Amino acid sequence: MLKYPSIYQFTPHLKKVAWTVQEIEQLQKITELNRTTNKKIKWDLVALYVQTRTASQCRSYYANVLKKTLDTQMRQNHNWNRCEIMALWTFCIAFDKDFSFVQKNYMPKFTVKQISSQFAQVQKKQQIMVQVFRSVLADGDYIQSLADSDFKMQLWILRAANRRLTMIDVKLLGKSNEDVPETQYQVDYTEIRALDVFFEDVDIRSALQVYEAEEARRGITEPFYIPTQKVNFRASDDKKK
Repeated sequence: MLKYPSIYQFTPHLKKVAWTVQEIEQLQKITELNRTTNKKIKWDLVALYVQTRTASQCRSYYANVLKKTLDTQMRQNHNWNRCEIMALWTFCIAFDKDFSFVQKNYMPKFTVKQISSQFAQVQKKQQIMVQVFRSVLADGDYIQSLADSDFKMQLWILRAANRRLTMIDVKLLGKSNEDVPETQYQVDYTEIRALDVFFEDVDIRSALQVYEAEEARRGITEPFYIPTQKVNFRASDDKKK
């Protein structure tokens, strides 16, 4: 049987050889620039930058190897901030812990396993925190045993929950309250449900009164850190679709 010569025999730069560290670094650098600026990757330009590979080879290696590696590293090294954790709780409770649905529709930059694992961790902390709130309401002296860091975090959570309850009162029950900001605020029933599940049967407003009295006693003036950055739940590639 006659064997035809391979095209790689006449074009050395197309040789089927493993990617070198230098080539991978060049490919990662130029594609990461496109990812961060949210621009469509032009593989012809990428190939000119890498020089030793064609546009097709660059696209294939990026899609099948490099992108998966970068996404895995990002997920493994990701530190969940408070905004993401609160959103994660809301999504998972709203959709009955359907982690696949949450991952596909709301948090595609994370894996299903990562979302379920993080939710389990949050749920454990939630159960501990609810038990603390119950202990505080049952025993007024119990709150004095809390460390300042834990106390300020719990106070911030109670105030955030109380603001949500105030908004619900105004929007759903028609109550007026001077403390409600003039900005438009949409009450989401999924958030109401998530709030109910998180605090279970704890009286948020009664607990908040106890915490604010303790805050005055301790003379705390430094607020608990509240993240101000906008949270992006989706990967940059998803915005283009």
